[in-house]
Amino acid sequence: MKNPFTDHPRDTVSPQTYIEHGKFAFVNSLILVFAGLVGMTHAIFPFLFPFRTSTIIIQSFKKLVDSRRHIEELKKEMPEDYLIDKHLE
Repeated sequence: MKNPFTDHPRDTVSPQTYIEHGKFAFVNSLILVFAGLVGMTHAIFPFLFPFRTSTIIIQSFKKLVDSRRHIEELKKEMPEDYLIDKHLE
């Protein structure tokens, strides 16, 4: 029988328990809310928190990539020829 509380956390290359998934999702969401507030503050006072929002977002994205739970999404959203090195030149 399908269980909507555990099917999604277990349905990845790197499965999690309900509690592990909840903690990861909740903490990551709080961090992103904080990043949004920092970004809004920076929009008004550009001398405060330079690059902080982008750094938080990059760190969050790295955690998601390193978890290997979003491989299919990454394949769909990021074409194979998309290389970060192209953008660093």
